[in-house]
Amino acid sequence: MLQIITNGLELMFREVGYKRIWLLLMMLSLSLGATDQEANELFAEGRALEKKGSYSSAASDYMDARLMADSAVLKGNALIAAARAYRKAQLYGDEFDCLKKLVAEHINGINFTKVVDRMYKIGDLFFEGHRDVAVSWLPFIKKEDRTLEIYEAALKYAPCAEQAGDVRLRVARMYIDEQKPEEAIRHLREIPKLHPGTESAKYAMLELCDLLLQVSERGDGDGSYSRQALESFENYLKEYPDSPEVPWVMKAREKVRNRIARRIHSVGEYYYRSGKPDLAEKYLADVVKNYSNTNQAAASENLLARIDKEYEILPGQEQRYVPYKENIKTGSITPEAHPILITPEESDNRWLLPIRNLRTSLVENPGNVTEKEKEVYREVKAEKEKQNSQKTEDAQQNDMY
Repeated sequence: MLQIITNGLELMFREVGYKRIWLLLMMLSLSLGATDQEANELFAEGRALEKKGSYSSAASDYMDARLMADSAVLKGNALIAAARAYRKAQLYGDEFDCLKKLVAEHINGINFTKVVDRMYKIGDLFFEGHRDVAVSWLPFIKKEDRTLEIYEAALKYAPCAEQAGDVRLRVARMYIDEQKPEEAIRHLREIPKLHPGTESAKYAMLELCDLLLQVSERGDGDGSYSRQALESFENYLKEYPDSPEVPWVMKAREKVRNRIARRIHSVGEYYYRSGKPDLAEKYLADVVKNYSNTNQAAASENLLARIDKEYEILPGQEQRYVPYKENIKTGSITPEAHPILITPEESDNRWLLPIRNLRTSLVENPGNVTEKEKEVYREVKAEKEKQNSQKTEDAQQNDMY
């Protein structure tokens, strides 16, 4: 066995090189030394440290024992002991990590209900302001807030727990504060489904109404949030018709309905101005039919009446729309008195407008030419002659070769 290992090391030295061989040696030592006996020794050391009150060091030994152990039972016991030690050290975030690993790897060997209940309690501690200490000898340096992470994991494992309704309300409120309305809406919708008839469900439905109202006001391109808000208003009024918040819900519902009617009316008005009365009637009729109590219904009805008056009835035919025709006046184009001498493309970007032949204009309209125009003419003429002479020289040189 030793000879095989030696031959393998020599081969690795030749193929991998000396710079990386230390990593392979470490992995090999771990694989050869991972035994339950060493894990038990580390477990015993952790027990001794825990009895002395060194809870953080004991938890580290327990986690090392988990890595060294071969037996799944011993790994699970090491995680349980580490979670207990972290709890005594008030490192509740590390305790949560141990509990999460227990659920993922040893669910058949633990009391699942107690583990998840402890997750909820750890989340409550973080919600109340607890933060783990980063370094034991620097207690004023704290780790990050893990409230959302812990609550989300607990809700995933036990969504119908007794305290899950209140926890979802907290999580939704935290997502609202972090400007994540989609996540908040997801949790607020789940509470009435999983906890019907509870106080949590009532407040969740009311909070959902308020959140959708605010989101629809900030920007609702396709009207999705407005429709969801109307649905949430109707659900709340149906479920709690005698609650003191009913007047506010009804007022908010009318506000959203007016906004939707105004949006639909603007679309119909656009189609009317575009000469598409059939599409305009469709949207305007929707406002009159489904939003008759809104302020925009009267304007939609008046525009529908105007469209009807602009229809012309022909014998034996259906109604036909007569579009507005604009009379376009056309006039003759005066002949050009100043022929173009040079275009902007031929002026090496010196001129933005075409330069006309002022010599012709001097003959036809001598009184209309200013001194400035004459000066421009002389500059253009000189530039033109320069270009012609350059072209002549280039042609002569080409002939020489």
